[in-house]
Amino acid sequence: MMRILRIATVAALLSAGFLLLAGAVWTADAQTNVELRESNARSDFPNGFVFNMTVEAAAGLDEVRLVYEIAPDGVRATAVPACTEGQIASCRFELGGNSRTLLIPGAEVTYFWRITSGGVTTDTEPQVVAYEDTRFDWQTVSEGNLTVWYYSGDEDEARGVLTAGRDALDGIGALIQTTVDFPVKIYYYDTASDMQAAIISNNTDGVITRGEVVYSDTAMVSADAAAGDIVRHEVTHIVVRQAINGPFGVPDWLNEGTAVYSQIQPLGGQQSALDLAIESGQVLSVRSLSSASSGAIASKVSLFYGQSYALVDFLIETYGEQKFADLFAAFRAGDTTAGALEQVYGFDQDGLENEWRASVGLPPRSVQAQPTDAENVAPTTTPDPDLEPVADDDGVSGLLIAVIVALTAVVAGGIVLAGLLIVRRAG
Repeated sequence: MMRILRIATVAALLSAGFLLLAGAVWTADAQTNVELRESNARSDFPNGFVFNMTVEAAAGLDEVRLVYEIAPDGVRATAVPACTEGQIASCRFELGGNSRTLLIPGAEVTYFWRITSGGVTTDTEPQVVAYEDTRFDWQTVSEGNLTVWYYSGDEDEARGVLTAGRDALDGIGALIQTTVDFPVKIYYYDTASDMQAAIISNNTDGVITRGEVVYSDTAMVSADAAAGDIVRHEVTHIVVRQAINGPFGVPDWLNEGTAVYSQIQPLGGQQSALDLAIESGQVLSVRSLSSASSGAIASKVSLFYGQSYALVDFLIETYGEQKFADLFAAFRAGDTTAGALEQVYGFDQDGLENEWRASVGLPPRSVQAQPTDAENVAPTTTPDPDLEPVADDDGVSGLLIAVIVALTAVVAGGIVLAGLLIVRRAG
């Protein structure tokens, strides 16, 4: 699931453009008569952060803004706090953790206050605060650039998680020829219920989230089912993001299929759901598998993951590891799904589908019968009712996309306005 990667990358580019436009404003004016008396922030898990500031301004306050950026993937943003009146004023702002701000444990926020008094704007010194799940007493184990945060079980169990994460970083990194050289964090929760308050996903439609990657450096994992394989799965998403490392993405069948490929075996129900779909001729189309919406509900989730894995396994076993790495390189260069497949394998999505169908004894599917990439297909099979549907998730709401688009428009408008001012002055 690469949607957040694409949005985060665009956000980073926007942040750079925003700083270029606003560079003159970021500089504090030492001549202003403003004294910062106090500035602090604290985690208020699971509600987000609380920022507080007390300032003395002889001329009173014209405006106060909190300027903040959530690392590693966030875009710089501003917020208007609630402030008291008077020469000595106190300001407070609550930054909620939701699908807009994407706050998860381990997130670091760099922030400062922008204070305007008597027409002069002053920026305070930047400060950094970390978002913490304060419900538990966390411990850590590390190897190289990988750290596991845990609060339950013993150190041996945590080191088992560390080994599984290391397997994915190194093994999938070698497979798709990608090196993850930045610090990676795994937050290891005892149960999916414990983890629920810390993640962005909502457990809906009978699908329980036991793993999630929102940030490009952090995996959230619960321990109550196949923990080692869920760790391998989620850390693989981090490797895949690094392999693309830009505003482009990969289809969800490739992202999720590679993550399942990194596991020791598919999770319960995924292989049986695929076997049943093959037997009945009711497999999903490759085009529909390009969107994770095909596996967003309980009746489809096992087949979605099982068939995505089968496609990845087919490509690697049939055409070799080098071509599989070349496929990621093509996506990193900005190719479309059809273009990347054509370039590396000589066929598009429909060709891949029919090649794979032939390998499992199914007849070719006519192109006319294929749904489009954006089309959702009807459920074709139901996972074993004795097995609980399990999913990982790193999706993002349409609202965040709208915010990014709006910010793009603001940045573009600022550039145009700056150009007009320069032209007028030159004239």
